[in-house]
Amino acid sequence: MNKIISTSVIINLGLLISSCSLSPNLDIPEASYTLDNKFGALSWEKENNSTLSKEWWKNFDDENLNKIINLALKNNDDLKIAYVHMEEAAAQLGIDFSNLLPKLDASASASRAKTPINSPSNKSNQFAYGNDFKAGLNLSYEIDLWGKYRDAYFASSSSFKASKYDYEAARLSVISNTIQTYFNLVNAYENENAFKQAYEAAKEIYDINNEKFQVGATGEYELAQAKANLESIALQYNQAQLDKENYLKALKILTSNDLNDILYKEQEYQAFKFKEFEIPTGISSAILLQRPDISSSLEKLTQQNYLIGVARSAFLPSLSLTGLLGFESADLDTLVKNGSKTWNIGGNFLMPIFHWGEINDSVNLAKLSKDEAFINYENTLKTAFGEIRYALIARKTTRLQYDNAQSSEQAYKKIYEIAQERYNIGEMSLQDYLEARKNWLNAQVSFNNTKYAYANSIVNVIKAFGGGFDQNMISDEQIEEDSKNLDKSFKE
Repeated sequence: MNKIISTSVIINLGLLISSCSLSPNLDIPEASYTLDNKFGALSWEKENNSTLSKEWWKNFDDENLNKIINLALKNNDDLKIAYVHMEEAAAQLGIDFSNLLPKLDASASASRAKTPINSPSNKSNQFAYGNDFKAGLNLSYEIDLWGKYRDAYFASSSSFKASKYDYEAARLSVISNTIQTYFNLVNAYENENAFKQAYEAAKEIYDINNEKFQVGATGEYELAQAKANLESIALQYNQAQLDKENYLKALKILTSNDLNDILYKEQEYQAFKFKEFEIPTGISSAILLQRPDISSSLEKLTQQNYLIGVARSAFLPSLSLTGLLGFESADLDTLVKNGSKTWNIGGNFLMPIFHWGEINDSVNLAKLSKDEAFINYENTLKTAFGEIRYALIARKTTRLQYDNAQSSEQAYKKIYEIAQERYNIGEMSLQDYLEARKNWLNAQVSFNNTKYAYANSIVNVIKAFGGGFDQNMISDEQIEEDSKNLDKSFKE
């Protein structure tokens, strides 16, 4: 990423350039909300608003997941686009910084001219020929009387900060989506395995009943019942396979640049290990500093506020200075001699008169852009607090559902084991046995789904709280470190 002027240089620049500013004062209403450090917490949980680690996903203790996250942070296209946007903002900041400084250019020219006999300046009654050689340094500088260039620079600075926060938001989104897609894939794998075992058992039951039917030991009704059960489980098994492929596709797109990998390679996985996570369980006073999207929207609002000052400056006169220091001669051999030295200095004053309506519309357009940015900022706040509320409540509710689903699965398993014993000794009908097995299968799938819903709810809470982002800790060095492993082979 392009090297950007440090904070100390920006401060010194502000002291050196003492021009005024026409941008309005930016008044951001303070977000008012009630703090609740137990909101969304379970009854046995203590208050927890500890700082999240930037590598929080490692708390899941899943090496396959860690590898997948590293691939996503290297290959994900959305993250690459966010990085390119950040570089674009850095380049624009450099351009706007250069407008604050005088322009110094080297120039050289050579010309030969023929002056006609009838030219008023030709007194010789003959054609005149002449050479003109010039070389020197040209200086130009528009005095920033009204802060136009300074406001444009500060607007670009805010835009660059917003792009850094957008990169952090994209990074968090990529990490969260990758983790949840991985969990959904593992959930699909486990459901597929459950339905596969159920299908094999149903196939065995059908084969047994078919053999009995052939010798007249069982009726057609029992055989049809076994057949219907087999087909029903086969349908669920096929759907589970399709669900797995869907999540596998999504995960490959998130993490891979290798088309063969996307086309053919399966994904290793590890079943989710239940554990209690150190995640926020309440709303803290520092929440506005923990969301990169909030920081970004505020910087974009600040940018639009500065651009109003840029638009207003068009109403007022501008003053430009120009200067030349160099050599001019009719003979190339004498161009750099003492007698060829030349210089000039001048100024240019420009005052708009007959296009104030156009300028006024430009100012109104800048104000409307600021209004839009302000509404976006408010909407970002509302969305953020809505996501936090839902994430905390969903995590709490899903945690309780996990315990219920686990108990239910164990109870239905016990019922199935008893039913299997009774069916094997002829004390239970096939219909009752199949019903017990179906109930256990449904309880298994429900438990799997609840288990991974709980894992995803943890991710949602961490994402809602910014995934370890802290506005006060963001720096160019940290951005460089975070983006170090990003595959930049797309760059020229």
